[in-house]
Amino acid sequence: MLKKLIILVVSLLVIIAVLVGLSSKEIFKQEGYFAKSTNGLNVGSNIDFTLPNQHDEQISLSDDTKKVIFVFAKSTGHTVKQYLSTQPSDFLTSKDMLFVADISPMPVAIRNLMAMPDLKKSSYSVLLTFEPTLTEPFMDESKKDKIIIVTLDRKQITNVVYAIDEKELIEAIK
Repeated sequence: MLKKLIILVVSLLVIIAVLVGLSSKEIFKQEGYFAKSTNGLNVGSNIDFTLPNQHDEQISLSDDTKKVIFVFAKSTGHTVKQYLSTQPSDFLTSKDMLFVADISPMPVAIRNLMAMPDLKKSSYSVLLTFEPTLTEPFMDESKKDKIIIVTLDRKQITNVVYAIDEKELIEAIK
């Protein structure tokens, strides 16, 4: 009995190791994606990007985009996700708004096995910065634990609001 249990446990560990190994390869193609900013996420800065969403569709910032929600931490991502999950599926597009989430610190295996399947269930598009070079133009370490909502006029930032909870997020995206 003990021998069978040991064989079963070892077999399960081997299967898990194989699955993790297979899924630890980057799922996003590298070409075609970029992110740039003339002065971070600050008023007066010009920003531009082309990023993948959770379905590996290439999405570009357009001159018509009015607001972009940026999150750089797991907790703020969950706050935005929780709010958006209660909204109609066209909520972001109806407001000419995009949602960008930084997943670059996440280990690739965790991203592929857990985060991406969960994100794919979302009815809204989440643009993803999956490597540090896509995050650097927008990241300010002192504000990474805040939800950052920028208002744009033809890709130029005209206003920046920082939210720490759902109530402040709702107020910022009115």
